[in-house]
Amino acid sequence: MSSKSVLEHFTVPDDFQNGNTFKGKCMHCGTLISGSYKVTSNFVTHMKRKHRDLYILHSENKEIQPTLTQCIKKSVKYSPSDPKQLEMTNALIMFIAGDLLPLSIVESEEFKNLMEKADTKYQVPSRKHLSSKLLHEKSVEIKNNLVNTLKRAESVCLTIDLWSSRQMRGFLGITGHFILDWAMKSVMICCKRFKGRHTAESIRSEYEEVVTSFEIVLRCRLADGTFES
Repeated sequence: MSSKSVLEHFTVPDDFQNGNTFKGKCMHCGTLISGSYKVTSNFVTHMKRKHRDLYILHSENKEIQPTLTQCIKKSVKYSPSDPKQLEMTNALIMFIAGDLLPLSIVESEEFKNLMEKADTKYQVPSRKHLSSKLLHEKSVEIKNNLVNTLKRAESVCLTIDLWSSRQMRGFLGITGHFILDWAMKSVMICCKRFKGRHTAESIRSEYEEVVTSFEIVLRCRLADGTFES
């Protein structure tokens, strides 16, 4: 195994420059090994000690080994702001949220392998990044879009439902129904935990909090057919 071909078994940093020391990640066990393009003895030693069978097989292989440039190109990933990275991450979020999948799916080796096959440049977000940032941002985006849609409707009829799960946990659901562009629309405005006693005052308080956050103006129909806000 030549000094250059050994780098085929390691992920080289994107900002790598000839002559500089860098840490390459072993593709077989994930160990970080320090070295450079000129000094690759650490990489060779790691392959000999930890992956001897692969080292021997590689050494006996008579095919032309990939160059360092090819190794670097293989490890290049989309930047966080790349349109393709954003597009795939958005699709991933909708996939998880739409099918109510556990966030741990992004930690699955089989899922990572699937995404690697789909696009080698895509970086799967971590579980922490999903829960602390990406899902929250998507929730805000969807809510803002819904608020703007409700504002376009001349009027919105609201329905409210309150129920308890088998574990006796209360939930409040509010849906909206309206006509927009000559088509009937129905949307889920909220489905949230309802804590405490199910009194009329508590229900009204939660209800008003939700409709206020969605900027819905409540109006009551009077006996003469007019509306009062």
